[in-house]
Amino acid sequence: MMRSRSGPHLALPDVESRAVHRLLLGIACLTVAAAAFSQQEVGEDRPRFSTSVDTVSLAVTLTDDDGRLVTGLGLDNFSIYEDGVEQELRFFSVDELSLKLVILLDVSGSMRQKLPLAQEAAVRFVSSLKSEDEVQVVEFGDRVMTLVEFTTDFDVVNDAIQSTEVAGATSLYNAIYISLKDLESYRPKELDRRAVIVLSDGNDTSSVLGFEDVREQARKTNVTIYAISLRANQADLKKEKYRNAKFELDQLANESGGVSYAPESLDDLAGIYDLILTELKSQYSLGYVSTNTEHDGKWRRLQILTAEAGTSVRSREGYFAPRKSRLRRRRRP
Repeated sequence: MMRSRSGPHLALPDVESRAVHRLLLGIACLTVAAAAFSQQEVGEDRPRFSTSVDTVSLAVTLTDDDGRLVTGLGLDNFSIYEDGVEQELRFFSVDELSLKLVILLDVSGSMRQKLPLAQEAAVRFVSSLKSEDEVQVVEFGDRVMTLVEFTTDFDVVNDAIQSTEVAGATSLYNAIYISLKDLESYRPKELDRRAVIVLSDGNDTSSVLGFEDVREQARKTNVTIYAISLRANQADLKKEKYRNAKFELDQLANESGGVSYAPESLDDLAGIYDLILTELKSQYSLGYVSTNTEHDGKWRRLQILTAEAGTSVRSREGYFAPRKSRLRRRRRP
């Protein structure tokens, strides 16, 4: 359902009550849950899956030395290490899974001349999606507003993209954080691939949250971040604020297994969205049950290796282990 601009806005601190509740509680206490997958059996039409807090699922991109995607490899080509300990792969799929995407569009004042081309590129991107893919559209300027919730109705999505309007400052951190939380909580047990695609032309100027808050949340979710920075030419990068902004977007993308782009021209935007979509549909899905059974909430570093010569692997760098449940027991009378 598309939201009216006259209605409640998703903003910080001026934000609709649902988002405020989710955000404030999310900073104080976050739980980590993952969809767990059982081993795919030969002859099955689709992979089966079950739920376990100890299961780790990964979206993996493989490229050659020229940056071209490498597809068609089998399970035997991959090995996974968690904190240096090899893990047994329980799930492997090269199927083109459905996508759940958040399209984040910067509508701050500096986007006034750039927004029409950004809208056009995003609409073109949506037209290439498959019917089962789901999209949420979020704009951020003075405030963060969800224009349309996750939907397969691409006409509604395109209307939302084209309705974006320029409005003041840049709440970049708030927007990414809220989008990650939305993706984390939306139908978490489904077998799919999830990503945030954020386009921005500047540094954050008005968020309540800081970069480290966003980075921590990104590390807690199995979501790939793709960043498109429109302030990355040589002239812009001479200014510290734009250098820092690009560095932060680069870091979020790299640590989540995504890519950070810096187009030389707005005319390159459509091609960048095409690259992102092609990559999402060419990823390998891997899953394993960790041999480390400690539920201590600690960071665990991942390393994914491939036997295919001349290739590089991209995926999230690690994850936080689940914590022991702290259930409060009430004595019955």
